[in-house]
Amino acid sequence: MNTLSLNGSWKFKAIDHYKRLPREHHKVLRWMNGYVPGTVHTDLLAEGIIDDPFYRMNENAVQWIESQQWLYARDFTINPKFLKCDQVHLVAEGLDTYAKIWINGRSVGKTSNMFVEHRFEVKKYLRGGRNRMEILFDSPTIHARNLERRHGALQVALEPHRVYIRKAQYSFGWDWGPKLTTSGIWRGISLKSLTGGRLLNPFVKVLSIARNSALVEVSVAVERYNDHPYTVRTNLAGEKWCAELDTIVKGRTVKFRARITNPELWWPNGYGKQPMYRALFTLLQDGKVLHQVESPFALRSIELVQQPDIEGRSFLFKVNGIKIYCKGADWIPGDSFLPRMNGEKYETLLRRARDAHMNMIRVWGGGIYEDDCFYALCDRLGLMVWQDFMFACGEYPEEKSFLKAVRDEAEFVVTRLRNHPSIVIWCGNNECEWLYCMQHPNKIPDHMRGSKIFRDLLPQVCKFLDGTRPYWRSSPFGHGFPNAETNGNHHQWAVWSSWKDYPEYEHDRGRFVTEFGFQAPPNKRTFDEITIAADRYPQSRVIEHHNKQVEGTERLLRFQAAHFRLSNTFSGFIYQGQVVQADALKCAAEHWRRRKFRTAGSLFWQLNDCWPVSSWSIIDSALRPKAAYFAAKRFFNPLSLSFKKVSSGIECWVTNDRLAPVHLSLALRILSFSGKQLWRKSLEIKVPQNRSVRVCYVKSDVYDIYDPSSVYLVGTLTRRGDIISENRIFFAEPKHWHKREGRIRLRVRRIGPGAFAVTIGSPVFLKAVCLDMDGEDVFFDDNYFDLDGGGSKTVTFESLYRLREVRKRIGACWI
Repeated sequence: MNTLSLNGSWKFKAIDHYKRLPREHHKVLRWMNGYVPGTVHTDLLAEGIIDDPFYRMNENAVQWIESQQWLYARDFTINPKFLKCDQVHLVAEGLDTYAKIWINGRSVGKTSNMFVEHRFEVKKYLRGGRNRMEILFDSPTIHARNLERRHGALQVALEPHRVYIRKAQYSFGWDWGPKLTTSGIWRGISLKSLTGGRLLNPFVKVLSIARNSALVEVSVAVERYNDHPYTVRTNLAGEKWCAELDTIVKGRTVKFRARITNPELWWPNGYGKQPMYRALFTLLQDGKVLHQVESPFALRSIELVQQPDIEGRSFLFKVNGIKIYCKGADWIPGDSFLPRMNGEKYETLLRRARDAHMNMIRVWGGGIYEDDCFYALCDRLGLMVWQDFMFACGEYPEEKSFLKAVRDEAEFVVTRLRNHPSIVIWCGNNECEWLYCMQHPNKIPDHMRGSKIFRDLLPQVCKFLDGTRPYWRSSPFGHGFPNAETNGNHHQWAVWSSWKDYPEYEHDRGRFVTEFGFQAPPNKRTFDEITIAADRYPQSRVIEHHNKQVEGTERLLRFQAAHFRLSNTFSGFIYQGQVVQADALKCAAEHWRRRKFRTAGSLFWQLNDCWPVSSWSIIDSALRPKAAYFAAKRFFNPLSLSFKKVSSGIECWVTNDRLAPVHLSLALRILSFSGKQLWRKSLEIKVPQNRSVRVCYVKSDVYDIYDPSSVYLVGTLTRRGDIISENRIFFAEPKHWHKREGRIRLRVRRIGPGAFAVTIGSPVFLKAVCLDMDGEDVFFDDNYFDLDGGGSKTVTFESLYRLREVRKRIGACWI
C-alpha cells in the first residue's frame, strides 16, 4: 500500500449561500491560505481576518463564521504509477461536519458525522499528473436548525438544535466553554493505493486469564480485490513471549485462539505495571506483502460489581479480580480548536494526572472520541478510561436516518478503540436521563426521546463488537431515579451549582461519583495573556465573559467570603478562589475515600480546559496547574491520613490503596499558629490492605480548652522516618483566625543543570504557600502547601535562569 498525504497547504473561501455574511467580511469570499488538519477559525486567524477568539470578548465578534458555507480546495500531483493498483481510497479521518467532496469536478460523496473516518473508492476520478480536490462544508448551525424545524424541537440544555448533528456538542457553547461552532478538515486526509486487498478491524479479545496462561481470540477482517489465494501472517509478541501463525483466508475474517503462557497483566496506576503486547497482521499473496496492520493489546480482566448491601447496591470495578478504588477526573477536549491538540499537550496533561495518583479518566460525552495518542498514553500510564459515547444533556432524535448514523458511529468507535486495555467501560451518554427525569418527575428514562439509543442500540453494538467490558446506560444512572445515591453512579452538583458549600459533601453517600466540582479562576498569567489591565478585576465584563456558568462569578465571591477575608486585589481573588477549590475537592475526596468501598470511585469535574476561563478544571488551558492540582496529589495519595469531625471529637482515618498491609507511625499534635506545641500523641498502627480504617479518636476535651481561632490539629504519618502523609484540621475558618505575621525565609540553591531547590521557613503557620517565578512558568514538584510555625519545606523545580536571577525572581504568597 502506498499513501499520498493531502495534509498541509490548502486554499479556502466562504460561500455566502445563506446570504448572512456581514458586509465588512466580504473579503472572505476570495481564496485564502488554509492548513490541514485545521479549522475555519484557525485558518481565518492565521490569515489575519479575525482576532483571537479567546482574547477579551472576541468570541462575540466571530459568530458570523458558523452561518457560512466554506469551500476548501487543493491541487495535487499523482505519479501514474500510484494508479497502477486495484483501488485508490480517499481516507478522511475527520471532516467537520456536513461536507460534499469533489475530485476533478466530479462528485465523490458526502459526509454528516465528524466522529468517524470517511473512506471513498476514488480511482476512477483520478488521473496521472495534476488533480484537484474540493470539499464544501455546510453551515453546521443552519443545517441543524433546519433539521430541528423538520422533525420538531427536543428538550435540550443550551443550544437545542445541536442534538440533530453528530458534531462535538461543546462547540455550540457550554457552561465552561465558548460558542465556537467551527468547520473543517480536522483530522488527517490522504489517498491510499491498494492492490490485492487490505486488512482491517484487528482485535485481540481476552477470553480468560489464569495464573500460568491467558486465552485470547485473535481476529482480523480481510477486504479482497481479486480471487487469488491469500494468507494472513499473525505475529503476537510481548516482552517475554512471542508466537507466529500463518492462516489461509477462506472468508472475510481470519479468527483463531491463542494461549499466552506466563501472562504479564496490565494494572491501573498504583497497582502494578502496564505491560503491552503487540499483534502484527500481514496480508500475503504469493509471498508478496499486500498490507499490514498493527495493534497493541494487553492482558487484563474487568468486572463491574453490583451486589446488594446495607446501603443499596454496590458499584465497583474489579481489575484482574482485585477491587479498585477509582480516583481521577473528567476530561473535556483540550482546545476549542481540536487540531491544536498535539502529543506533547496530551502527554503533559495525562502525565500530571498519573503523577497525582489518578487511575481513571472519564472522557465526557459532549466532546469527542479522543485521538489515538490519548488512549495509547492512558494504556502506558495505567489510566483507566470511562468512555462516554458522544451524547450530552438532552433528548436525541429517533428518526431512522439518525439511528443508522448512530449505529455506524458506534460500530466505528468500538472497533477502533476496543484493543485499548485502558478503556474499562462504555457509557451511553452524559446526564440525558437525569435531566429528563428532573424535568418530568412522573416519567421514567424509557419515556425520553433517544432512549432507544442508550437502552438498545449502543449496548447491542458493544456486546457484539467487544464484549470484554461493561456497558452502562448513562452518567449518572441507576435503578429508580437516575442520580440516586443508593446504587449506580452519581453526580453531585448540589454543592456549588445549588449554592451549597463544600462541607455538605460529607452528607453524600453516592456509590460511585463520576462528577463533582468547585470552580476556580485560571492562573493570573493565563488571564493576563487574554486581557488588558483595565479588565483585571473580578466583576469586569471581560472576566465575567470568561466564566460561562450563570452567576459563576457570584459563586466564586460567595464561597471565598465563606472562608477567607476577601482580597481587594485581582491576584488575591484568583489565589483565594484556587485555594477554596482545593479545599473543596479535598473535603469531598477524603470523605468518599473514607467510605471505601461503599463509595468505590470519585472523579471530579474536571481535569482540563479548552480555553482561558474560570471553571472547574485543576489545570488551566495554558497547562498551568491550579492549587487543586497539588491538593489532588495529596488527597489521592495511596497512603493518606484524613480527619472527620463528629459530635464529640475528631476521628483519624488512614486509607491504604496498596495490596499489602502497612505498618505506620502516627503523630498527632495541637499547635498554635505561632508554632507552639500544646498537645501530642503518638501511636503505631497497622492498616489492612486495600481498605480505609479509623485508627484513633481525639476527644473534643483535648482542644476545646483553647481558642479555636488560634490553634489547629496536625497529623503526620511516617514509615521508617519518612513522611508518607500529612493533614490538618482547623477549628475556625481562616477569616476568623488570630494569626500574626512572620518573616519568611527563602533559600535557593542549584542542585543540577537547570535544576534548583528552594527551602521556605517561617516562625508562624502559613496556609497554602504558593511559590512563583516572575517572568517564567515553573512547575514546582509541590505547591500550595501548608507550613507549620517553626518548620520548613524544600521544593524542587527547573528554570532557564541562572541562580542569581532565580533568587531575584522567586517569590511566595500565603494565607
